[in-house]
Amino acid sequence: MVVDEAEELLVIVDENDAILGTERRKVIHQRPLRHRSAHVLVFNTAGDLLIQKRGAHKDTYPLFWDVSVGGHVGPGESYDQAARREVQEELGLNGEIHFLRKTPATEQSGWEFTCLYAMTTDEPPRPDPREVVACEFVAPRRLRDEIRSGRRRVTPVLARDLALYLGEEDANSGSNSQSR
Repeated sequence: MVVDEAEELLVIVDENDAILGTERRKVIHQRPLRHRSAHVLVFNTAGDLLIQKRGAHKDTYPLFWDVSVGGHVGPGESYDQAARREVQEELGLNGEIHFLRKTPATEQSGWEFTCLYAMTTDEPPRPDPREVVACEFVAPRRLRDEIRSGRRRVTPVLARDLALYLGEEDANSGSNSQSR
């Protein structure tokens, strides 16, 4: 069953990430309200990062390159469960994920608390064609250089998560992580 993304119920939280209840996605983004997301950086054993090109129908950043996997945490779901679900749904992959860090919900993050994970696999991704136009493995530092030079159009989420992974946190690297 396909659910209208705008009507999807998500967890809303307070400034300490304590659950307050649920609300529809479109209301969360209109008000805006604090909520949760999980991102997974998928690497191959050579150390290259898998990035995905967003579908043309996306309401934000259509056809931009994005983080390997990302999505909202749903009601009754932990960050870890959401990360595993998103890896399966978006890329058809299963595997062990490793927690890297949690980022605060700020205006710059689109009011999302985000848990960032990493996963390593040489299993070929099987992206959901409704969500993902293309996938590509790229060396993280090469990707960083392509972003800085403007040669690759990426979402603020990818720029921020890559900077966090490389230890190059920059206030300008993730100016608006509007949701998927």
